[in-house]
Parts: sequence; structure tokens; C-alpha cells
Amino acid sequence: MSGLLQSIIKKHAVFLASLGISCAAAGLFLFSGVISFWETNLYDICVKNRVNYGKEEQNPIIVNVDLDDASLELLGSRVDTRQAFADALEVLRNTNTSLVLDFQFRFEKDNDAAFVQAMQNTWEPVLAVLAVDKDITGLPYNDLNESEKLLLDKHLWRIKVKNLGEIPVARTFLLPFSALADALEAAEGQLAHINVEPDADGIYRRLPLLYRWDDGFIPSLPLAAAVIRWGFPLDSIELNAGHYLTLYFSEEEKINIPIDEGGYMLIPYTSTWMGSKRHSLHKIVEAKEDKEIFTEILNDFTNHIALIAEISTDQKDFGPTPFERLFPLSGIHASVLSSILNGFDERAFISMPSRSYKFLVILLVLIASFFCISTRQDIKFNIGFLSILLAFTGITLYRWFSAAIAPWYAIAATLLFFLWLSAFLFRLVARYREQELLKNALSRYFPTALAARIIREGKTELIPAYKELTILFSDISGFTKWSSDKSSEQVHNFLNDYLESMAGILFSHGGTVDKFMGDGILAFFGDPFDMSDHTERCIRAALAMQEKIKSLAEKWKDVVDIDLKVRVGINTGKVIVGNLGSKTRIEYTVIGAAVNLAQRMESNAPLGGILVTAAVREKVKDIFFFGDKRGVAVKGYDENIEAYEVKGSE
Repeated sequence: MSGLLQSIIKKHAVFLASLGISCAAAGLFLFSGVISFWETNLYDICVKNRVNYGKEEQNPIIVNVDLDDASLELLGSRVDTRQAFADALEVLRNTNTSLVLDFQFRFEKDNDAAFVQAMQNTWEPVLAVLAVDKDITGLPYNDLNESEKLLLDKHLWRIKVKNLGEIPVARTFLLPFSALADALEAAEGQLAHINVEPDADGIYRRLPLLYRWDDGFIPSLPLAAAVIRWGFPLDSIELNAGHYLTLYFSEEEKINIPIDEGGYMLIPYTSTWMGSKRHSLHKIVEAKEDKEIFTEILNDFTNHIALIAEISTDQKDFGPTPFERLFPLSGIHASVLSSILNGFDERAFISMPSRSYKFLVILLVLIASFFCISTRQDIKFNIGFLSILLAFTGITLYRWFSAAIAPWYAIAATLLFFLWLSAFLFRLVARYREQELLKNALSRYFPTALAARIIREGKTELIPAYKELTILFSDISGFTKWSSDKSSEQVHNFLNDYLESMAGILFSHGGTVDKFMGDGILAFFGDPFDMSDHTERCIRAALAMQEKIKSLAEKWKDVVDIDLKVRVGINTGKVIVGNLGSKTRIEYTVIGAAVNLAQRMESNAPLGGILVTAAVREKVKDIFFFGDKRGVAVKGYDENIEAYEVKGSE
């Protein structure tokens, strides 16, 4: 089993190494916060696109009523005495409008009677409270007294809990003053929290739907307003943290609100601040006395939901969103309320990708990357990775535009990038090693510079061709007899020195060493790159070889007792040159009659001499000196072959 495992590891070493490097790099990016930064920026781009270009709109039954700077100036003290709120509630009650007040009326004032009475005369209003998280300490917030606990208990939601998760727990609440709370109870209203906190970068992207208290939950302002509007019974609501908060009409009809483990939902923004339906509070107050204004606003409010909030510059109840730097936080409640009211539309909410989807994406990325890394062709390798990235990008965008599923992209894309990069670098190293091996192999045939040129110009296939070359054979006279009584070490040392010296001379003149045949050498000039002077180069190399042999003879005479004499034969003519052989063994060589004739020249050459054919002499007769013509009998030829001994150069 261990042998099988070792075989698998060896076979897929590049993939496993790339995977290890990629996981380490992606983990580093993840823990450094880079992944989170990319992810949130991509998410913000998607939300901005949704708001500016998407088809989603705020539910038309929601009307924003703003206590803005103009209303503060026109209403004056009536805001401070809360008479303005009493008048607004009375006007809206006459339009059969549902009331949602994003205000905290914590302390009682002398002139609150009209406001309390107006609250009592409304139907199922929603009033804001502020939850103080149990983890927040050191702030001057008092714990609730018994009467406040009793009040809060009446507004708790006791719903079905499938998975509690990490729903935030409240230490205390900032509640309305007691008379207003009593009026709210008489109106069968609901207390709801208005907590909304920005992410670490200060941008508002999420909202907690529930806060835990005792054995129940206080809902968020928009959730409470939507449940009252739809008429959901509380015992039909089910909490499954990490998945959904489900509002059931029936098993077939239900609204699934996507939430994380903390019960937070992604805020499904649909419009800019000024892009939603808005009215100033003073207009509503003026409608109490002005029938014309009342008639004007009647159509905008009848059977609607009025979300009343302060957005004055003094209040500073603003924050940055993915699409606007200043956005009223009441607009967040309006966006969430709108999404729940539109909950039967699958794009009403921004869903979070499931764990199973994330696992599947990572698995598919690894599988696809494995096949890309396994391919030997670079173009398939690169196109494969590019295709994976484009496919993953397309799927991510499709899920966003078709079902409003938040993009989960950065970690998988980072992993994919580092898989490609590490595998690419491994391939570069492998290519470098292959080139070095090839260069070393070619250096056995060619000069180092020529071998590098072959690799650089991509002539490594050395396809067989029919061309004119100059062929050289050399052989040591009496070598077989001499070596018969010598030790293998002596023969090996001498022959290595001799062949290395001869190959160096051939290489220095641009020749190619075809093969060593014991003490014999076959070389040629004119391939793999064309040489117009290949015959001249060959003869100069042969003369240099004979000159070098003189010094080698002196060096080895006393060591191994050899009388070093070498015959050299040269011919020029048309031959087949290139990689020749079978599937299992291939050799870069030359074949043809011209090769055989060069060998015959060598066997008939004088000791220490260079014998060439007439074809060779004809090409270089103006450059070198030659001896008298002589005839050489060659098997296969009817007449003797004309040959000449090279005597030197001009």
C-alpha cells in the first residue's frame, strides 16, 4: 500500500506541490484580511449595480416620512412638545396607514397627553427600542426594573427554534416611557429594536433580525412591521440560524429570509436615498388643518406603511453604504421591510452562498486544476485555467443577477490563481531542466554555442533531410593490437583524452560529432545549420587534429607505449541527415553513399595523413595544397576513385 501511495505521489508530484503552495498562499491571504477585502469590494460593486441599474424597487406601499431640517424649522416647538407627532398620527390614522416609528421616546414630557392619546388610537403601531448587547460594558445603561421587564415580556416573540445559532443577546433595552408603552399595548402594537451596526470598515451591509431576551426574541423594526402587515401568527415563524428565518402562511406558502449564524441578513438595498417615496413630516402635520393638503397626500398613504424617522443633520443618523457615502439609517429599515413584503420574489433578499456550494466550488476547482496541470501542452494548460476562471466568474455573476446570491469568489479565485502560478513555475523549472539535459545531450554532438542555438531556434526535432555535407572519418592505426595487452584503466584514460581532444577540435570548427566507434570518429559539417564553407571547415579541423595528435603522441608514448598515428578520410556529397531510428531508439546521424566513400578514404589514407576525394579537392583547391592524384579501389565502384592527400594550407 505504501508503494502504491509513493507511486501516486511521484506521478502527481507537481499537482500536490502546487496544491500545498496554493493552500498556504490562500490561507495567508485569508488570515491577513486580503481575501475579505476583495470579497467585500466585489460585493459592494454588485450591490451598487443592483441599486443603480437593477430592476428591483422599494415596495410602493412603504412611504418614508422624514423629520428633516425643513420640518424642524417649520414645526418648531411642536416637535419638542411632541404635538407634531400627535397631529401626524391622527392624520395618518384617518388614511388607514400602518405606523412604524423609528424614534425613541424614552422620557416623559409635560405635554405628552395628546401624543399618548394619538398612539392609543392607532392600530398595531411599531415603536422603536434600542438593544444594549450583553458584551457592551462600562456604558451608563441601567438594567431593567421589574415593571420594564414585565413590559418587555409582553412584546417578546416566542417562535419555533430549529437552530439558535449565535443570535445576539441583549443585556438591557432602552424603552419608551411608561405611559407611551401602555398606549402602545392598548393599540396592540409592537416594540422592535432598531440596532444596526456597520462592518469593520464602517459600511452598513447587515442587519440583525432578532435580539434574544429571556426565553424570547425582540424583532427588528422592519421585521415586526412586515409580520404585522402580513398577519403572520408568531407560532408560524421558525428560526434556523445559518439558513433562514421562515415566515409560514402554509407549507406551500412561506417566506424564507436568508440569515447567517448570528441571525443577520444582508441588507437588500434597492434604491438611493432620494430614489424612494418620501414626505416631510411638516406636510403631514399641515394636513390636519388643510383639507387640500390632506387630499393631496391621501392617495400616497391610504393602506400604506408610513416609516417615520428623523434624518435631520443634527441627528447625524446617517452612514455609508456600498453605493452612497451618506444614507439615512431609516432607509436601511425601509429596504429590509421592502424585501420582506416582496418575499415571494426570489430576488427580494440577498442570499448567502451555502457551505455545500462553497465545498462544491473548491472541489471542482481542484479537479479541473488537476487535469490542467496534468496536461503536457502549455497552451492547453493555460487555456484550461483561463476557462476555469471564466466559468467560475460566469457562474458567480449568473447567481447574482438571476437569484441575488452574494458572490463568494475571492478565496476560490485566489486558490485557482496560485494553483496556476505555482504549476506554471514548476513547468518553467521543468522546461529549464529539460533544456539543460537537451543542451548537455546536444553538446555531445555539437559545440556548446551551436547546441544553445539549436535549442533557441527550436531545431531540436532534427527532421531528416537530403542535403550536401562534408563527412570526416578518423581511426587510430593499430589500436586493436595495441589495446589487447593493456589494462582497461590504461585504455580508458588514453581514449578519453584522445577523443575529448579530437571532439574539441571538431566543435571549434563547427563540426558535428555523429558517433565514436571505439577509437574511430564519424563527424560531419553543414548540419544542423547550413554552412557555405563546410568543406573548408572540415579540412582545417582535420589538419588541427593531426597537429594535436603529435603532442598527444609525445604525452602518451612513455605512459602506455603507443605509437600514435591516425588516418583521416574526407568526402563531400549528398546524404540523408537527421534523427533516424525506431520508436525506442533514435539517433542523429548521416547515411548514404557519400558517407561510405568517406570511410573508404580513411581506410586508404597514409599513417598520419588526410585523404580526400576529388569532389573535396575541387571545392577547396585554391585554399589547400594537395599531393598527386591517386586511385583508390572501392567496393561497389567499377573504377578506382580519384583521391588526394592534403599537404597543408596556403
